[in-house]
Amino acid sequence: MSFKIDFIHKLEYKIPIQGRDTLSILKISKENFNDNTSLINGVTLLFNAEILWEEMWDIKESHIRFNSNKILYLLLESGSPLGCVWYNSSELYNAFVSKERRDGDSAWFIQETMWDMKQEYNLEQINLCVDDWNQRAIKFWKKLGFEFEPFFNY
Repeated sequence: MSFKIDFIHKLEYKIPIQGRDTLSILKISKENFNDNTSLINGVTLLFNAEILWEEMWDIKESHIRFNSNKILYLLLESGSPLGCVWYNSSELYNAFVSKERRDGDSAWFIQETMWDMKQEYNLEQINLCVDDWNQRAIKFWKKLGFEFEPFFNY
């Protein structure tokens, strides 16, 4: 049986991490969804090529999410998808970065998106939850400054 562990990042400090020159971040919302469907499909294909997960979202689900004002960030390397992360206000979820990444890419990407959300929506914290068995993810989130938070509301 798996349990969820809740984490919170209070967005008080930003770890100095330099992104590589070939990396960029694309923010997608309902306003620019139609212009970026090929990149969205590309990141879902990349995910499905690396991970078997029955709950993976697709272009139809992303359209529903965008209509609920959720935000998708894509990590691009030389214009091609390398990763993604969704936000529902202060909730971060469905984070993924390909195994083709280099050291530091994931941390740079996630942190940059968190600070963009902070500035754009005047957030004071970011919340997420992780399955208790996923020790690699737990270690990653702690490295980025997330702390265990037993009770928070999305």
